[in-house]
Amino acid sequence: MTIESGLSRRQFLRYVTISGVAVPLYSVLPFVNEAHAKAIQVLDEAKGLTDLQRAHRPKVTLPPVVEDGSQAPLVVQMDHPMDDDHYIKSVQILNFTDPVAIKGQFYFTPVNGEVYFGTQIRLAGGESTVWVIAECSQHGSFAVSRFAKVAAGGC
Repeated sequence: MTIESGLSRRQFLRYVTISGVAVPLYSVLPFVNEAHAKAIQVLDEAKGLTDLQRAHRPKVTLPPVVEDGSQAPLVVQMDHPMDDDHYIKSVQILNFTDPVAIKGQFYFTPVNGEVYFGTQIRLAGGESTVWVIAECSQHGSFAVSRFAKVAAGGC
């Protein structure tokens, strides 16, 4: 099925996803616009981290090479306190090279006790950068990225 403009349904959905989700998300990442640096702090372990950043850094386990792009294993954990007034509210998983950029969003409360989850995500064939963004109830959002290469069978 094609739309009058000649786009396939998949292409149309990709453009809608990119313009409706990815573009606004790209605009708040600090590497795009320095004015937004406090909106989401991108954590770079190579440059060294402060104690505050270390406490808010999501620890992401993603294989650097994924054989099957339809089932890429991902584990996220954090050593952040889960007190009533200071806890991780949510964790988002994003991949802007896929037709559907949002791979998952997980919500937490202090009752959860800790941030730890494992899931499988779909990755397009080729090279991908997966972003994990954790939102703290007091200190804002912190992001880390992991690079993965899909050998075959991307979504």
